[in-house]
Amino acid sequence: MRAYFFQPAISNNNLSDQYGRIAEILRNAGVFVVSSSNENNTDFRKEDLEAMQQSGEILLDKMDCFVIEASQPDQEIGYLLAYAISQKKPLLYLFHKNTPDRVSHGYLTKKNTPEFVCMEEYSRESLEQVLMNFIDDVTSGKGLKQRPTIKFTLRITPRMERYLEQKAKRSKKTKADYLRDLIDKLMEGEGK
Repeated sequence: MRAYFFQPAISNNNLSDQYGRIAEILRNAGVFVVSSSNENNTDFRKEDLEAMQQSGEILLDKMDCFVIEASQPDQEIGYLLAYAISQKKPLLYLFHKNTPDRVSHGYLTKKNTPEFVCMEEYSRESLEQVLMNFIDDVTSGKGLKQRPTIKFTLRITPRMERYLEQKAKRSKKTKADYLRDLIDKLMEGEGK
């Protein structure tokens, strides 16, 4: 899993320690982290970044989720929120428990927040649990109906195609949707 971690410009030493801790917790959980703190704070190899830049790819498109630490105001937070929401990517909107409401909630409210955006207040003690809950939710697909984006070629026999056509027609779905639902059921069975 790949996560983009945004941290505002540091103006509070206590929070700067938390920023480093957030990135560390994510990495220890096996998450591939790209951080806004500086260009060298990424788990991408330099060659991969150069190839993306040359081909015109956008780094944010490669992310599976976003983690935004919003305890300090920053203009980029609004852009990242809009981007993540427009792409329907899971987002963890974090703010420290001592943050004034006007700062932490300046961009989001519970009313206008989509189900794949998680607003969480944290303390030093609860930070790891908050992050682990979010990672678990993202990896399990909770709160997010994923749209298919990966093309996959499957070669089947004519007999298989007729069978699939018949099953899909009975369930009033396309063959692709029928297969996706079948795979989802298989995946749910694996978790038990």
